[in-house]
Amino acid sequence: MDVNEIREYGKKLMELMMLDKPFVAVKLAKSKDEIPEGYEEIAEEKRHCEMIQIARLERKKMYAPLDKHLCKGGAYAIGIFRNPPEPLATGKLYVKLGNFKDEEAAKKTVEAIPRVEDEIYASVYAPLDEADFVPDSIVFIGEALYALRLVQAMLYHKGGRFQADFSGIQSLCADAVAAVYTRKAPNMTLGCNGSRKYAGIQPGEVVVAFPPEKLKDIVEAIEHFRQVWTCDSH
Repeated sequence: MDVNEIREYGKKLMELMMLDKPFVAVKLAKSKDEIPEGYEEIAEEKRHCEMIQIARLERKKMYAPLDKHLCKGGAYAIGIFRNPPEPLATGKLYVKLGNFKDEEAAKKTVEAIPRVEDEIYASVYAPLDEADFVPDSIVFIGEALYALRLVQAMLYHKGGRFQADFSGIQSLCADAVAAVYTRKAPNMTLGCNGSRKYAGIQPGEVVVAFPPEKLKDIVEAIEHFRQVWTCDSH
C-alpha cells in the first residue's frame, strides 16, 4: 500500500465513521533520512502521547528525536531511549507512583510490556489522511462505540477474536505503537494516568491501534456495515 492509498483510506474511514478527528499515523524512523521531506522537528519537549494528540487535534505533522521526548518511559518503549535508569527499567518508578503494591508486582508487569528493540532515531506523526509516509502504527482515539466498530471491522473478513493487551501504564507508547510495531497486529488499550493527565485523553475515550496492512479491510468492512445497519447504529 502506497502513501496515496493510505491517505485516501484515512479520509474515507473518517467519512464512513462520521468522525471529526483523524486517525493518527505514527512512524518510527531509524535514521534522519527516513524523516519525510518538509516535516519539522517539534519545537519543544513533549510526551509521545501529547504528540499523537497534537497530530490528531491540531492536524500538525512533526517528528521528535530523543531530546524532544519529555517522557523517557514512552521513549524507551518505542526504541528511542536506549539506556533507561534502573527505576524505569525495573518498574521501581511505578511503585513510587503508586501503581503497584511492591517491586515484584511492578517488575512482573514491566517485563511483559512490549518494547521496540530496534534502535530508533525519531518518532514521526501526522493525521492519517495527510500522511507522507507508510506508518508503523495507525492510532484511533475516541468513544467506545467507534472502537467497537473498528474491532468488528477487523474481524469481518476472517472472524476470530480480538486480543487486547494492556496494563494501564505506557498506553499510547507501548500498547498503541510498540505492540503494533513488534507484533504486526492490532491492539486496544484504555489509556494510562499519564496520557489522560498530560495528553487529555477523555474519560470516555479508548485507544485502538493497528498496522497499515489492516486499513483496506477495515474500510471495506465499515462500508458494508453502513449499508446493512441503520443510521443510528453506525
